[in-house]
Amino acid sequence: MISSCLKKLKVERDKVDRLTDLPINVKHQIQEYLSVEEAARMSVLSRPWKHIWVSVPKLVFSADFCHNKPLIIDVINTILLQHCGAIKTFLVNISSIPSSQHSVIDEWLLLLSRNGIMNLTLENLDKDRLILNNAPYKLPSCLYGINKLESLSLSNCTFRPTCSFTGFHMLKNLSLLKVVLHLDVTTSFLWMPDLVFLQVKLCIGFPNSKIYAPKLSQILFFTMRTKTLELGHYMDCRMLTTVILTSSRTNQDKPKNMTYLLKCWPEVRNFGLHTYYLKSVTTEAERFPTYLNNLRTLLLIEFDFDDEDHIFALLRMLRISPNLDNLVFWLSSKKKGGIEVNVNHFEGPAYRTLGLLHKLQRLIIKNFHGSTTEMFFVRFILASAPLLLITVLNEDAESVHESKSSKELMGFPRASPKLKIYVNHQKK
Repeated sequence: MISSCLKKLKVERDKVDRLTDLPINVKHQIQEYLSVEEAARMSVLSRPWKHIWVSVPKLVFSADFCHNKPLIIDVINTILLQHCGAIKTFLVNISSIPSSQHSVIDEWLLLLSRNGIMNLTLENLDKDRLILNNAPYKLPSCLYGINKLESLSLSNCTFRPTCSFTGFHMLKNLSLLKVVLHLDVTTSFLWMPDLVFLQVKLCIGFPNSKIYAPKLSQILFFTMRTKTLELGHYMDCRMLTTVILTSSRTNQDKPKNMTYLLKCWPEVRNFGLHTYYLKSVTTEAERFPTYLNNLRTLLLIEFDFDDEDHIFALLRMLRISPNLDNLVFWLSSKKKGGIEVNVNHFEGPAYRTLGLLHKLQRLIIKNFHGSTTEMFFVRFILASAPLLLITVLNEDAESVHESKSSKELMGFPRASPKLKIYVNHQKK
């Protein structure tokens, strides 16, 4: 009996030893999957893992962690002071820290700037609701001197660089949410030769910035007013493959010139447009590019099939996109008592002989209402796309009669023998 117990203890000890003998980089990866509390608890319970915890190169202080700690500043200070070695990734939610104590965050960033930081995320709002819980955090001067920064994500911050700042030369990913940029003549030109991904949402001050980013491949912009966005500063980014331009419904500014932009983005494969920008497609018909041969996915946001300008712009986009694979619509909400258009703009020999959709494989419509014009369009697509494989219609429960709509759709003629149609009735 005693012998079997000793053998069992030896086996368990051997298992622990094998885990302890792992290379330090593997141990760091294990702890990176744990929360701060779990990693700290592990270091307390196991002496060999104590030096692993204080040297882990990735520290994440999420909103849940920070909001549940009344002494969060003391906790983070203690962890940073005990840390040994480089901190390559650092994420912290500072929305629970009052602006009167923002100087503490300055000290953290100064420490990080001297410890090899490469990926930095500063969250100053409740991301789930996009609520500003605090005053904007003014970024300290030490941030602009971090030469090895590869990823930077900021929310509700004030970006006022020093006069000597020319850009983050090694930065690959930049994400800005509700950031106020104060740029003058000396700091308006930002040199970011390795930048690949740029996301700008609800920011102020971008018209004054010009970014040199020859490797930029993905852009996502969301603006309340067009004057906060000057796309001309990114026109020379010929490596762009994904562009998504969205806007507020209340935007009344004149639409930007999309013609010149599309001519300067020949490699675009994925293109998302809010219908605000789609208006310029209608007004610039005569000068529109001949073809967007590389375009594979077209996403239209807040599209309205009862708006003739939207339909004409859509048909124009289809004409110049001969290699389109995916067509996706996020339809606008249906207004009760709104006027429904019953004109079929998709009939006639002109559209049947265009050969617009000979490579289309997927059609997805979100918030499908089942209006007469929408049904005309789906019928047109099904009859015109010989390679269509999947059609997904997510119906708006408030404006669609489920059985009637589905039955009519299933009876439409199909050009593709392999087509599968999925109709999802969204319950509210």
